[in-house]
Amino acid sequence: MEPVPVPKLTVSFAVDLEVEYNSFGGKTADEIAVALQDDLDDLLFEVSPFVKGVFTSCTSVAFND
Repeated sequence: MEPVPVPKLTVSFAVDLEVEYNSFGGKTADEIAVALQDDLDDLLFEVSPFVKGVFTSCTSVAFND
């Protein structure tokens, strides 16, 4: 018996995060962005068993003085 295909959706979001940044903390702004992206990916998998894939991309890193 063949498995019944399960329909899937692709849902896209744009998320802007404002985070505190200490330039003397040992990581560059880009390294902080990569770490946040990894954390976001992990969190999205943890939030729901229905999440089967997470595809994120960092589009910009800007200083807000």
